[in-house]
Amino acid sequence: MAAKASEWLEEYEKTANLVDRTAEPHQIPSVKKAVANLDEKLKPIEKEPFSFNLTADEAKRRRGLVSELQVKTRPVMGGGTFVRPGGVLGGGDGNGGSVQLSVQQQRQIMAEQDLLLDDISGGVDRLHERAVNINDETKLHKSLLDDMDVDVDKALVGMRKETKHAIEVRAGTSLWNGRANIQQNNNTCFLMLSLF
Repeated sequence: MAAKASEWLEEYEKTANLVDRTAEPHQIPSVKKAVANLDEKLKPIEKEPFSFNLTADEAKRRRGLVSELQVKTRPVMGGGTFVRPGGVLGGGDGNGGSVQLSVQQQRQIMAEQDLLLDDISGGVDRLHERAVNINDETKLHKSLLDDMDVDVDKALVGMRKETKHAIEVRAGTSLWNGRANIQQNNNTCFLMLSLF
């Protein structure tokens, strides 16, 4: 199951890159389909994250990632502009003179602004969530690097001890070989003297 969880991340990266590269992702059906497919594959992970070797927080983080992609593939409401016919904010008489805005027009402008502010607020919330996720991952990686540093230090101490031991063994072996050669030479001399 862990393989499926990592496969999901790979598919997410591909889909996120596709959405980011597309100028208007809400107008391309294949992009919407890729996001919907990603969403469907996330549902079993959300139901039983532990069977995929994930925590509930990780499943929630992945839901946030999919939600961001879904927002990016939604059509923009209101077109994002407040210019009214006649080129004057809120209207005009077409001859360059401005006409006082009616209450209905003011309400319409305010409603469009509210929609845009809601979109901006959603973007800020998603940005905050990403920042929190990056912070969590940074803490995790720092902890892993600290553990690795301790392990490397332990290995280095062990290597130094073994090197010292190897040098001692080598020195002892060469000393023993020298003593054995001297003993053998003495025995040879003794034999030669006893023969005469």
